[in-house]
Amino acid sequence: MVVQLTERAGGKPAADACFAPRRLGHVNLYVSDVNRAYAFLNGVVGLDESYVQPLNKAAFLGNNNTHHDIAVIDIHGPLGRGNGVGLNHLAFELENEVDLVAGYERALRAGVKYAMTLDHDIAHSVYGRDPDGVMNEIYADVVKDWRAARSGVVTKPKPKWAPGMTPPTAEANYHVDPPLRRVAGAVFQPRRIVHAALIVSDMGRALNYYTKAVGLTPLIGDAKSPFAVLGGTCGERSLSLFRAGNGRQPGYHHAGFEMWSEDELDAAIARAQARNVKVDFDLSHPFRRSVFLTDPDGFRLQFFVDRGAALAALAETGEDLALYLA
Repeated sequence: MVVQLTERAGGKPAADACFAPRRLGHVNLYVSDVNRAYAFLNGVVGLDESYVQPLNKAAFLGNNNTHHDIAVIDIHGPLGRGNGVGLNHLAFELENEVDLVAGYERALRAGVKYAMTLDHDIAHSVYGRDPDGVMNEIYADVVKDWRAARSGVVTKPKPKWAPGMTPPTAEANYHVDPPLRRVAGAVFQPRRIVHAALIVSDMGRALNYYTKAVGLTPLIGDAKSPFAVLGGTCGERSLSLFRAGNGRQPGYHHAGFEMWSEDELDAAIARAQARNVKVDFDLSHPFRRSVFLTDPDGFRLQFFVDRGAALAALAETGEDLALYLA
């Protein structure tokens, strides 16, 4: 099916949105073996260790752009027990903690329900679920030098916290242009995580949640569209929503990592072939070059380079192909 979609300028959430996220911060996954997941994310995906929690059987990896791009939690550990392999949550970064507290209060007045609130030492967070039950974390960094507080082995228990319990800081504690690390010898060496894709059972309800309760801006698509792309205030395309059907079941589909260049992407594909790492798809389109891998637990990972075509060019491909380009 080919659809006509109109690209819209993004950056500012709706007036009645609860929050105004900057971007997708990280993806948190439940895995069957945290050591195996760590080895794949480090040696194949090219993410470095931020910190680990051996008592919780959890690891947090990134490349220094933030405290982590991906977290993996073992389903046999205390944090993962009772869960199956799958998405734990998607996390969206706010400008500061003042915005977090004010947004949380607006959300409660609007009837939004939250599962929990947490103090992570370096960030404060609230957690809610979308209409399909997908968990979302809305957070603000509260420490500028997260590396000093969260590196190596972390065993410190988390104190109780709720928005407003402590005076919120108005400081923007994220790093705008941090020096990014590369994992020497890794198959892929991406810049950072940029977006995630979900399959949703009801596009209207999903869009309402992610634009109002979360506060992302729709860049393309609406409630009647087969897919929509949403962004945050810093101008990135953070989340793609695709309508269930045609064999697509509701839930998490993939996370997308931006590569430095097409030449580096080609070099990574060559390394993958040399090391018998299977590349599932290699898609070339005026909008984006997009390559997919599947990790040992079946999670899809996209590595991409944008080519400059307008976002609306995705509509020309049809929704099935767009899912692997968005």
